[in-house]
Amino acid sequence: MILERLDSWCEKGVLVLVLAVLVFGPLATGAVRPLEFLIIQAMTMGAIALLTLRFWLNPGHRLLWPPVCWAVLAFVVYAIIRYQQADLEFVARQELIRILVYAFMFFIALNGLARQESTQLLTFVMVFLGMAISMYAIYQFVTNSEYVWHFIKPRGYRHRGSGTYICPNHLAGFLEMLLPLGLAYSLTGRLNHVTRVFLGYATFVILAGIGVTVSRGGWVATATSLVVFFWLLRRRFCP
Repeated sequence: MILERLDSWCEKGVLVLVLAVLVFGPLATGAVRPLEFLIIQAMTMGAIALLTLRFWLNPGHRLLWPPVCWAVLAFVVYAIIRYQQADLEFVARQELIRILVYAFMFFIALNGLARQESTQLLTFVMVFLGMAISMYAIYQFVTNSEYVWHFIKPRGYRHRGSGTYICPNHLAGFLEMLLPLGLAYSLTGRLNHVTRVFLGYATFVILAGIGVTVSRGGWVATATSLVVFFWLLRRRFCP
C-alpha cells in the first residue's frame, strides 16, 4: 500500500515537472539564454529521478519502446558523432546538451505519462498556453510594440507579433505544432460541448497568432499541415 502511494506521488511529480518544463520554456523566450535552460535541465533531471524511482518501487512497470524511439535514438547518436567532429567544441556542446534534454523529455513523457488523463491534461495546457501567447502576439502586432516582456526586439521584428519569443519565426513554429492538436481534440475528441467550444476558440486564436507572425515559412507549414489534417480526417470519416 505504501509503495503504491509512493508510486502515485512519483507519477504526479513527473507530470508536474513535465508541465513546468513545457510551460516555462515558451514563456521564458524559448529558454534560449543559459539561465532559463539551466532551470529546464534541473527540472528534467528531477523528472528522470522520479521516473527511475517509479521503476524501482514497482518493477512491474513496462518500458514502452514504440518504433519512433529508434528514430529518436538514432538522431541522438548522430548528434553525438557530429559533436565530436565540430570545429567549435563549446557551441557544439551546448547544442548537444539541448538535444539530450529534449530526447530525455520525450522518453519521460512516453514512459511516465501514459495515462489518458495525463495526456489530455498536457494537451489542454499546451493549447491554452498557445492561445495566451497568441493573444500577446496579436497585441504586439496591433500596437506595434517593440517589447517581449522587458526585452526590446531587434528592429527587423518590430512590425511582427512574436509573443513570448524574440523571433516571430520561432513563435510560428511553436504554434503550428499546436494547431492540429487543438483541431483534433475540438473536432474528434470525446469531450463535452463546452470544452469543445473553448478548444475551438483557442485553436482559432492560435491560427490568428500564426498570421500576425508574418512568417512565410510558418504560413506554408501551417497550410500544409491543415491540408494533411483534413485529408486524414476525410479518410477516417468518409472512406
